[in-house]
Amino acid sequence: FDPGQSMARVVWRGVAAGFGTENMWWGPGIQNAIIMSDNAPGFPHAVLSTSHPVDIGIGKLELQWIWGRLKASKWADTVPATWYDSLSLSPKHFITGAVGSFSPRGLPGVTVGGTRVYSEMVPAGGLGLRDYLLVLNGVSKSQLATAANPTGNDTRDQMVSLFFRWAQPGSGFEAYVEWARNDHAWDIRDALLEPEHSQGYTLGFRQAVPLSGNRIFTWQGELTHLERATTMLVRDEPIYYEDWAVPPGYTQMGQVLGAAVGPGGDGQYLGADLFAPWGRLGFFARRQVRDNDAYWQMAIRNPDLNECCHDVALSLGARSLWFLNDVALGADATLTRDFNRYYIEKNDKWNLNLALSVAWRRQARDSR
Repeated sequence: FDPGQSMARVVWRGVAAGFGTENMWWGPGIQNAIIMSDNAPGFPHAVLSTSHPVDIGIGKLELQWIWGRLKASKWADTVPATWYDSLSLSPKHFITGAVGSFSPRGLPGVTVGGTRVYSEMVPAGGLGLRDYLLVLNGVSKSQLATAANPTGNDTRDQMVSLFFRWAQPGSGFEAYVEWARNDHAWDIRDALLEPEHSQGYTLGFRQAVPLSGNRIFTWQGELTHLERATTMLVRDEPIYYEDWAVPPGYTQMGQVLGAAVGPGGDGQYLGADLFAPWGRLGFFARRQVRDNDAYWQMAIRNPDLNECCHDVALSLGARSLWFLNDVALGADATLTRDFNRYYIEKNDKWNLNLALSVAWRRQARDSR
C-alpha cells in the first residue's frame, strides 16, 4: 500500500511547484522511455515546472525539474557498511533530473527536447547545494578532471538523452526518436569519434486511420536498444542503469526507472488497435532480449557457453475495453515463450498473463 499516483501542486503565473509520488514519463517513447517511465513504482519527489507550454516568441517551451529519494528492493544484495564508509557515503539514494521540450514556431507538429538525470548515494555529511544543482554541471568528463582525479570519475551516476518527435497536424501519423548516453564523453572530440559509446536509443512510429461508424484504426511499431557497443572492447563502458558507485542501480524498489526492456536489453514491438464508440480491441507482438550484456560477460568468462543461450522472450497479446454505460470493463491476455530462461540452454518456459479491470467513467451528458 502506497500513495500511488498522488501529487499536490501549487500553480502561479505559469509556474507549478509540488510534491508527490506520481510516475513521470519523459520523452516521446510509447512502449519504452529510456530515462523516466512508469515501469517502477512512483517515488517521493519535489517538482518545479512550467504549468503549460510557455510562448517565448520563437516557439513554445516546457520544463520540469525534480528532486527525490529512491528506495532499494528488500531482496537486493546487502552492501557492507564498510564499502559506504570507504567512500564517505551513506545507503540513502538521491535522484535529481530535468526534462525540457521545445516546439518551434512555423514547424507545426515538431518537438525537440532533452533530459538529464543524476542519481547518487547521499554523502555521509549530507546533501549540499551542489547536489541539488547537478543537472547544471558540464556535460563533458574533462570538466570534472582535476590533478587529484585526472580521469574525471566521481561517485554519481548520470544519463542524458535527446529526443525528436514529428506529428504533422491532420495527418494521423507520428514518428519519434530518443537517443541517450549512459556515460560522459571526455570532450567534443570523443563524442564525435565514438558517439555509440554507452548509447541507447528508441525509434518508433504510430499511425491513425479514420474509419466509418466513428471508428479509428491505429497501428504502431517501436524498437529500443540498450546493449553495450563494441567500444566496450577497448574502454570501460557501463551497463545501462548500473553504476559501480550506486549499488541499487537506477531503480525504485528493484524496478528500473527507465525502459522496461531493462539493463543491457533490446525490445521490438508491433501492435494494432481498433477504437470505436463501444470501446477498444487490439493485438500486439513483442520480442524482448533480456540483459544481453550479462550473457556476453558470462560468455567471456566461460568460453564453453554456446551462443544459443541468449534469454529471449516472444509474446503475443490481445487487449480489449468495453463500455457499458458508466462502467468500463477491460480484459487482456498475453502469451509468452521465454527461450533459455536465466541463460540456461533449452530452459524454455511458457507464461500466460491474464488481467481483468473494472473502472467507472464519467460520460458527458446532453443538457438539452
